[in-house]
Amino acid sequence: MVNRRQSIFILIIYFIIYALPSVLVTAFHQLGAQVFVIQTVDYLVGAILLIWLASRMRTKNVVEKQPSNWFMTFIWGLIGLVLVIVGQVIILKMTALLGQSTASTNTTTLLTVGQQYPAFFLAIIVGAPIMEEIVFRKVIFGNLSTVTGQIGAALISSVLFSFAHADGHFILYAFIGLLFCWLYQHTGRIQTSMTAHILMNASVVLPTLLGLLH
Repeated sequence: MVNRRQSIFILIIYFIIYALPSVLVTAFHQLGAQVFVIQTVDYLVGAILLIWLASRMRTKNVVEKQPSNWFMTFIWGLIGLVLVIVGQVIILKMTALLGQSTASTNTTTLLTVGQQYPAFFLAIIVGAPIMEEIVFRKVIFGNLSTVTGQIGAALISSVLFSFAHADGHFILYAFIGLLFCWLYQHTGRIQTSMTAHILMNASVVLPTLLGLLH
């Protein structure tokens, strides 16, 4: 795998960032709601740190060999938002037809926290998407593609992405993961899937955020 050392370091840092709030709650029960402030700062600092680490990768992976220009990168990010919304609607309708719940425990929990602590939305809209794209797309999909091929790497990345959300909607998150892999591969820039991911999360948060402003 190209950039093996940097990739492993990014994965370790991501795990620490992800686990830190839970560790602090376990160790310091008196933190209470302050843990959400800590988690917000943790995710934002984590995003900056992972961006810096990713920028230090010396070798471009096979996905990034022929990157698109920045205009097309942004356009495909917008197209990706439309595709992910349409895909989610279709999958959730099929889920409902099968008699299964379409409710997302993960999303409901995050929005509930955000209603009480609006600054937490920064973690959802900015911190989490940036870190997840660097980890699941750039490191796991992009850098693993030289070992397993792009299809195999995309499947591994998307399955892990789905498991990471632990929401019960395995197929939905796997679809999102595969779509973001395709956006990254199509333009050769991780910023494409980052744009789509950030806008997707923002579209979920926006109705709640607007409700708080009225």
